[in-house]
Amino acid sequence: MNRDDANTDDLEPRLREVLHQDANRIQPHERRTEILAMIQHEKRNGEPARRWLIPVSAAASVALIGAVVWGVSNTGGSPRTTPAAGSASTSAPAGSPSAVPRPQTLPVPGPSQGQTPNGSVVATTARVVLPAYFVGATSQAGKRFGLYREFVRTVVPVRATPAQKARAAVAVAMNAEPFTSYEPYLEPWSGTSAKGVTVTPSRITVTLSGPGAPGFTDAQTRLAVQQLVWTAQGAVGRGNIPVKFILANGSRRLFGTYPTTATYKRPPKDLQYQVLAPIWITSPVRGQVFPAGAPVVAAGQSCAFEATTQWQLRKGRAIVRSGFTTASSGCPTRGTWQVRLGVLRAGSYTFRMYEVSMQDGTIFAETSKPFTVR
Repeated sequence: MNRDDANTDDLEPRLREVLHQDANRIQPHERRTEILAMIQHEKRNGEPARRWLIPVSAAASVALIGAVVWGVSNTGGSPRTTPAAGSASTSAPAGSPSAVPRPQTLPVPGPSQGQTPNGSVVATTARVVLPAYFVGATSQAGKRFGLYREFVRTVVPVRATPAQKARAAVAVAMNAEPFTSYEPYLEPWSGTSAKGVTVTPSRITVTLSGPGAPGFTDAQTRLAVQQLVWTAQGAVGRGNIPVKFILANGSRRLFGTYPTTATYKRPPKDLQYQVLAPIWITSPVRGQVFPAGAPVVAAGQSCAFEATTQWQLRKGRAIVRSGFTTASSGCPTRGTWQVRLGVLRAGSYTFRMYEVSMQDGTIFAETSKPFTVR
């Protein structure tokens, strides 16, 4: 065999490898809901605030008939996406055979492309996963509130800076409306938008269009400020950096109470129970699909008395299984927990985790997530 024949034989496998590498970099995505929700967000900038809480009982019913995050089910075929640096992972617990929990779908335009002067096409935006926090009721009674975390996909410029990621995450957190048909989230930032974010080693500065919506209690507005603090810090991923706010309309106080001359941080760990919702379910995520025949493991975080919470697995109105679990630590320290649900028959389920008050036996805190086995 001469040299030309050898080169020809070697060319095909080399081309196949290059094409394989290029294909792996392609991340297909669904853009319809993203575009529709961006239009909705633009329209909402001048609209009056919508502030009523959707009861958790109604949210569960909506979830059971197939409501998924922001109108689109992300139940399969999506590539695994890594959360932003510094944010906690939502992957299934170690040893769990269940599918990796998928981030929620953020309704903004998908990645776009541009042309260079020589006519070649280059990507100008990219999809990332960022943590966003929301103020929500911690029980059906709606008397207590806390922060819930959602991991969402959103679009940022290619090679986005920490400031650009923080602005995108803050914009997500300020628009709770897409969640309110099935989660008990409030809308304290309705009618307010994120104008910009700057980041230095010692400070994150967030510029807002206004001070926030009226009509909320002091407890709710305090959480709303913390909501943006946790979101901006999570997106930047550099720890508990102080956050300062600037109001573009000239106001000097958030919600008429919190001065813009001050800086804000997360509370220390032993006081974070005053801000975070007592119970989070991190797996399953809303609308997740588990493969039939494989064991299902639920997991999350809690800050409960003696670290004990109770759980139910429902299929429709029927309670399929129930029990209690003990987290790795009890309040005031936040702990982690796991519940092994075993192999489940195909169908739609809701996993509910709740804490019963030792004082009067009422439900002190609860949350739930719908999922499917098929």
